[in-house]
Amino acid sequence: MAKLGNILFNRTLNQFVECKELDSKKSLSLAKKLRESVGDNLDKVLQTITRVGEPHKEALKTICRESVEGFSEEYFLDVLSHDQTILRAAASDILSGTIAVDSSKLFQRLHEPDASPYEVIEVLDAQKHLLKPEDIINHCLKLEADYAISLLKLIDGTEIPVDLSELSFQLDKIDSAEFKINLLHYFGSVNEAKIPLIVARFLTDTNKVVILEALKTLDRLKIDFDVSVLLPYTETMAGLELEFVLKIIAKQADASLVPHLSAYLTSKSTELNDFFARIIVVNSDVGNFEKFLMRLMIEDDWTQQQAVSCVQKSSNENLSEVARQLTDHAQEFVRNTAQTLVINLIGDEDLGKIEEFALSDNWQVRERAIQSLSKSSNRGAIGILKRQVENYPDDYVLVLRAVKQLGFGKGLEIAFGGLKNEQANVQRASLETIEAITTEKHAVNVRDNILWALPVLTTEMREFAKMLMSQITRDYNLPDIQIDEKSNTQAGAVDLPLFGDATASVRPADRISPLDRLTPGSVWMDRYHIKQEIGRGAMGRVMLVEDDMVDESLILKFMLPELTIDQQSAERFKREVKYSRKVSHRNVIRVHDILMKDGVCAISMEYFDSRGLEAVLKDIKCFDTRDGLKILYQIASGMAAAHEEGVIHRDLKPSNILMDKEGHLKIVDFGIASAGTQAESTLTQTGSIIGSPAYLAPERAEGHDADERSDIYSLGIIAYFMFSGKLPYIGKPMEVIAQHRDGDATPLSKINENASAEVSALIVKMMAVDPSARPQTMISVRDEVKSLLD
Repeated sequence: MAKLGNILFNRTLNQFVECKELDSKKSLSLAKKLRESVGDNLDKVLQTITRVGEPHKEALKTICRESVEGFSEEYFLDVLSHDQTILRAAASDILSGTIAVDSSKLFQRLHEPDASPYEVIEVLDAQKHLLKPEDIINHCLKLEADYAISLLKLIDGTEIPVDLSELSFQLDKIDSAEFKINLLHYFGSVNEAKIPLIVARFLTDTNKVVILEALKTLDRLKIDFDVSVLLPYTETMAGLELEFVLKIIAKQADASLVPHLSAYLTSKSTELNDFFARIIVVNSDVGNFEKFLMRLMIEDDWTQQQAVSCVQKSSNENLSEVARQLTDHAQEFVRNTAQTLVINLIGDEDLGKIEEFALSDNWQVRERAIQSLSKSSNRGAIGILKRQVENYPDDYVLVLRAVKQLGFGKGLEIAFGGLKNEQANVQRASLETIEAITTEKHAVNVRDNILWALPVLTTEMREFAKMLMSQITRDYNLPDIQIDEKSNTQAGAVDLPLFGDATASVRPADRISPLDRLTPGSVWMDRYHIKQEIGRGAMGRVMLVEDDMVDESLILKFMLPELTIDQQSAERFKREVKYSRKVSHRNVIRVHDILMKDGVCAISMEYFDSRGLEAVLKDIKCFDTRDGLKILYQIASGMAAAHEEGVIHRDLKPSNILMDKEGHLKIVDFGIASAGTQAESTLTQTGSIIGSPAYLAPERAEGHDADERSDIYSLGIIAYFMFSGKLPYIGKPMEVIAQHRDGDATPLSKINENASAEVSALIVKMMAVDPSARPQTMISVRDEVKSLLD
């Protein structure tokens, strides 16, 4: 039959639509005629489809699908870009039927400028059971957010596995957080090994909601995966995000994670370091712990020491048993570290085994043995410690701290032997040990032996020794004695009558160190003219100098040679100076450089014509509210700048705060107090505390490392002193430390009736025993002080 003309086709189409019974003879005849001519009149049929109801709509759609001569997808794909919405909708409806359209053509049409994405997506939806997930995702990434989200929904519930190798996308090119979250929902349902790597890439997103969704996705994955991919993100995360990622790491951690942790034990966060150390301790097996140590071996000395120390702190029998199998390892570092960990298994009943380690050639092994001995209840530990300093005099300070912790009177022999050592730090540790373990039984002989030892002590330690003699005289009601230093010093080195021969070398009375030769008028390094000495202490001396090169007055702080001769002390000294140089603020002394010549080491820093706040307080006694707040504001401002750079002072006190005639302040000595010792400045690790007891935070006294809140506590003590004229806690050093822990200071208002209630309340918060009860940042202290000034 010939094809119908346009007019006849329209009449036939209308007659078909008017038929009520589609299975009638007339209706079937009309449908046949339409099939034969629909190819030339498709637009009319599409328009009719959009305005008629069922069953005619479905009948016309069937005619379009089945009866177009030489049916072509291209025609319908073209209609999907038609200006008329009704035609696009009809074409979409037809293509969404039983006919499978080439998906690549649909995806291509999706990105063409004149396309209508929603109609194309509707067609794709009808055959989503045939679409590859990777194709859907890749094409989503090329669409605007709303279209992309609609297209991505086609992936829901698909049973077709995704080919992850075919995925190609850059997260930083995706702007829609909603799209990323939907994508993460899908990834969470895919159980393939590469999924964690893909999801982890979302952790760098700038939107925290996306980051948390990525963490939730990783948490609900039903596969085990290598969580080492998450380790780099722990360095930048905080709060809930960090808590979440650590939860995932803890859940997935096994022995294979241990080697990867070699680079994650030296962060600024003690809590994070301890977390990773516990994972190592709990999960290690011999093979993976060996890999951990081998990787750690290529790091610098400081990183090695910090990492090993962190692991030691959390060590248990499991790790010690693992380490036992590595004590004969071919690599020295692995062998020595394993030996230090094995010591944890040794108890008082096997002191002979501890002595073997105490006399090891490796200083780290010896240090661990000393720490183990310091916890012993066996008096035989003293004999081992005595043999140790005989063989390794450089260990004297560590041994003395162990003796002090043991508390046995027999240890006085070792302590008095240390007084004959020429190094000031050994002498100081000896005097501290003598002070701690002296009892009434030995009081007279102890005082006499200190008197005999005066000639061989350094100038600074001689003053300390005199104070100790006075204290013993007072505490035990001994008769007063007269100290004739001239007659004592003529003999040079002396024997100690009660406690036997010394085990260390004796310094000749006429020996002069290179530092002693630097006097006013002398020149150091052919550049620095010494003008005058402006301070000295157990750590060294402070000189005002003129720098010929820049014609400027500077301060040189010289460290005692005894404190810088060993590599560990020098390295720590350099590291502390590096941190101090990071601080740049008008209320902080600028540190320029570290200088070294002929065994003499010094720090150069700006000269500030001033005097210490401690001296100012002696004259003024007590500041009025406004003047005191101005001072407090400057200190808090300088410390806030330091804390922002990760620098903790650790020894904040009035003598480390300088004030000029105009009332301008500068803080000095960041961290220097902890720079001259090999061990960490905590009670638990060394048995000694670095920092001034009068200003020491309670957590420091208990052995925890300092953080911002420790400096805030010290500043609280300073503020108390400034507004009351008195320190809140006084007594012997250990008594003061105990008072800090109790926190029962006399209220400021009872000492100074004029003290501001608001100022008093702030000081109480700063001096809280619990760090969490204090202001948490120095910035908040500064701002609160400013509000009181306003």
